[in-house]
Amino acid sequence: MVELHLQDFEYNKKLFNQEKAKLQKFLPSQTPIDHVGSTAIPNMVGKNIIDILVGASNEQQFEELFNFICQAGYFPSKKKNPDYQFFASTEAETGNGDTHIHLAIIETERYSDFLSLRDYLLSNPDVAHQYSNLKKQLLEAGISNRSNYKKQKSEYVSALIIQAGKNSKEKK
Repeated sequence: MVELHLQDFEYNKKLFNQEKAKLQKFLPSQTPIDHVGSTAIPNMVGKNIIDILVGASNEQQFEELFNFICQAGYFPSKKKNPDYQFFASTEAETGNGDTHIHLAIIETERYSDFLSLRDYLLSNPDVAHQYSNLKKQLLEAGISNRSNYKKQKSEYVSALIIQAGKNSKEKK
């Protein structure tokens, strides 16, 4: 069941930094580690799950980082792509206060989508507010099953990613 909270941005930034420090003990020193997802955006509602993006430079490093993240105590999902892997801080259904790790190869679209969406929402608070409202509307409409919630939200997020990409190109 999905529960949304008005997230405490400063507190979540501290939690991210703690998780980043934990990861840095296991990962090579130059590994990119970024705070992404709703907890990386001020004044957002969300599930209060810290999302962290870890970048691998190539397939070989991806495999190495996969092993390091497992050694750090995170649980990989059963579904593994050659350029993306999801991890959770618990084997049980994740919720408030948990951490998700997204391992992706840096040169992939998935990696850049995480960062461009975060940056777009940070530079467009009105859009972030609209996204936050959509999440609340989904729950108000009775969509509280996690799978259905994600499915309903994904179309909106895909459109945001496209807009974020256009916005990024316009700035260049």
